[in-house]
Amino acid sequence: MGNPGAGKSAILNVLGGDFFSGFSAIKGRPGTKTDIVDFRNRTVALIDTPGIMDSGTEGTISRNLQLLQDNLNGCGEALLFFVIKPESGRISAGDYSVLKLLLTNLTRTPRIGLFVTKVASDDMEQLDTAYRDGFVKMLHEAEVDTTHLEKNSWCVLQHHEKKVGFSDEEKERIRDYVSSFAPAKVEVQELRLSLFQRILEFFRKIFS
Repeated sequence: MGNPGAGKSAILNVLGGDFFSGFSAIKGRPGTKTDIVDFRNRTVALIDTPGIMDSGTEGTISRNLQLLQDNLNGCGEALLFFVIKPESGRISAGDYSVLKLLLTNLTRTPRIGLFVTKVASDDMEQLDTAYRDGFVKMLHEAEVDTTHLEKNSWCVLQHHEKKVGFSDEEKERIRDYVSSFAPAKVEVQELRLSLFQRILEFFRKIFS
């Protein structure tokens, strides 16, 4: 889960998927894609959802929220991972907003893993446990139930040119990180566009 361009598809490909971003500057990504793969002696379904704010139009955001809701409620037990791409070393209002919307409306959920991607080499050391704790604190101060995030480390991945991709060490780190989580039942209430817009406005005011 996450916003466009964060690297969701690339991470799923490390787990055995065969995904591409499929982004259109006009309509955004057209929908979800599922691959059934063998991952560490288990058969799993990898679900690649579109970035929530693809193209930024109300219709596209509403569609993507509905796709995410349908997939979460239809998958039974699952592992959930949120992918963040910092902008100039900072986590965006859009990422905070999507996470708040999800955590507010998830009625049943496993622990949620966090990937931080496309990080500049100079910023790698800064995204340590203290930075992660500050990120969770920001959500908590915005009246978000952070129970399913607080005890989780996050997986920080350095920026690479698209043709280079993840190193072998990073690929193994991604697989180990995913394997450290246990699947659980997922249920989510209605993910409404109007609520998302109010949350986004709230975080934009904080960050302005």
